[in-house]
Amino acid sequence: MMETSDAKKLPKGITRRSDGRYMGRFQYEGQRYTLYDASVDKLLLRIEDMKYELRHGIYEHEQNITLDKWFHTWMEEYKKPTVKLTTYELYLRTYEHHIKPHFKGRKLKDIKPENIQRLLNLESKKLSKKTLSRLKVILNGVFSQAYKNEMIKKNPVPLTQFPKYPSEKERRVMSKEEQNIFLKYVRQLYYGNIFEVALSTGMRNGELRGLEWTDVDFEEKMIHVNGTLVYSETKGYYKTSPKTRSSKRDIPMLDNVYTILKERQERQLELKELLEDKWKPYPGLENLVFCKENGNLIEPAVMQYYIEHIQEMIKRDGIKFAKISVHTLRHTFATRCIENGMQPQVLKSILGHSSLAMTMDLYSHVLPDTKSEEMKKISGLF
Repeated sequence: MMETSDAKKLPKGITRRSDGRYMGRFQYEGQRYTLYDASVDKLLLRIEDMKYELRHGIYEHEQNITLDKWFHTWMEEYKKPTVKLTTYELYLRTYEHHIKPHFKGRKLKDIKPENIQRLLNLESKKLSKKTLSRLKVILNGVFSQAYKNEMIKKNPVPLTQFPKYPSEKERRVMSKEEQNIFLKYVRQLYYGNIFEVALSTGMRNGELRGLEWTDVDFEEKMIHVNGTLVYSETKGYYKTSPKTRSSKRDIPMLDNVYTILKERQERQLELKELLEDKWKPYPGLENLVFCKENGNLIEPAVMQYYIEHIQEMIKRDGIKFAKISVHTLRHTFATRCIENGMQPQVLKSILGHSSLAMTMDLYSHVLPDTKSEEMKKISGLF
């Protein structure tokens, strides 16, 4: 193709073709490389990117690069700078266990929509809907960036269909009677008050375990949710910013929560003096509200053990009690709020949801006795 006469006005190595596109050429270790783009600025950026990849040994011709190699490039260059460490590690684990085994050695350009559809169908038989959704998000990100970089002609992921899952079970919510039974047994255990606070605030598991004394304002009777406790394979346990911006919130203390926290604070001070050097908080998390009797943090497995232990205690006494999880306490809190007339917008802010729709979708479950009472209010209209 003929090149136009305005080449002198362009940066070194850039020329304009007769079709309007710009062409950039450079050499690296004796090899010539050529790139094209409709924008000079974009072309210069792409040339710099390619030079970086060549210098660091991560460049490979688009015809030969494998999914595995491109995935790790995508993770390092595009995801690592933009997501939390826990998300980064979660993506890596998802890829290693559920994507890589299906595409060993496959070139990126050779992976078709039907190949990805087969992966989704097979993995849907063993993964939850949430996990499979994450898997598809990862694949779409990988192929979408490859398409933007002109490494492939089309992103195959949008051409697939998400496998059908059975209807989700209704979320477990304790009735008022079950709640009273649960609290009776909870109050017999050292770790019990973390469950009562969960049931009385709607706080998430990680938010409770990461709550620090600096987050508790006894004077204003307010809990400031400023972060959540997470675990990283490289950093161990640490406190990070909340799940979303709206997750950072203030929750007014009910009287029982105020009493629990006051008593817990006093008990901690006593234990610190009593144990002296045997008081061993987790490094960087020395100020936790809820911790073990030696000051160390409470792991998720401990929460799970005690929620199951409480249910075993109830059943041993001959009381029927359907299975619950730690998250059931959050669902139950939300339901009690709705039953007692709390406005959805207020509930949204207390739960830390990013949208009102999320609150209504997740927590508009109302128990049958409440439905009946609400229907009676409009009985005179007909």
